[in-house]
Amino acid sequence: MNLDKLMAWVVAVVLLLSGTGNLDVLQKWVWKKQAKVIYESRSSIWGGPRFFHSKH
Repeated sequence: MNLDKLMAWVVAVVLLLSGTGNLDVLQKWVWKKQAKVIYESRSSIWGGPRFFHSKH
């Protein structure tokens, strides 16, 4: 993956939004996506520690 082109695109979007005064919209969008990633990566959805049940 070519990160140089991606970073140039991201910088262009940030400069465009900051120039129009909508940087707060971008910041809220980033916070929502970060919260979603943190919520989905919690350990409760990975399963329990007793994956192999013993038959005692």
